[in-house]
Amino acid sequence: MNEFELPATWTRDFAIGYSFGGSMDGSRTELKISYDSCSYMVQPGMKAPQTGAFSMTEAYRAAILKKMHELKVNTIKSEISISPVNDGHSETLCFGNRCISGGTSAIMSDRDKEIFFNAHAYLTDFAKKKSKKQPK
Repeated sequence: MNEFELPATWTRDFAIGYSFGGSMDGSRTELKISYDSCSYMVQPGMKAPQTGAFSMTEAYRAAILKKMHELKVNTIKSEISISPVNDGHSETLCFGNRCISGGTSAIMSDRDKEIFFNAHAYLTDFAKKKSKKQPK
């Protein structure tokens, strides 16, 4: 039911997003990758947020899609628990109009948790590294 089709090539209307929030220490992350640009904000706890933005290239889009296909993000199965969770966090990873919920209240297999983690870690690291290479 959760499986979706990840495009072979990045079209103008395709975007990837990741968000993390709700941690007790105030940590949060927002990442948006569109055809033309990438922007991110990482707030590590009570410290000042780290932000960055850069233009996307065909090579960047191809590299991201290749990695997401290798990880098989389209096979992640996730359900949200209806039980209340104290001291939790929420995460969402979106590919086009298909969003996958993670975090404390998400129910996933260990395999799917690993894929989810590897996908958002790759995307966040990619954004940070490419943003630092852009001229100021």
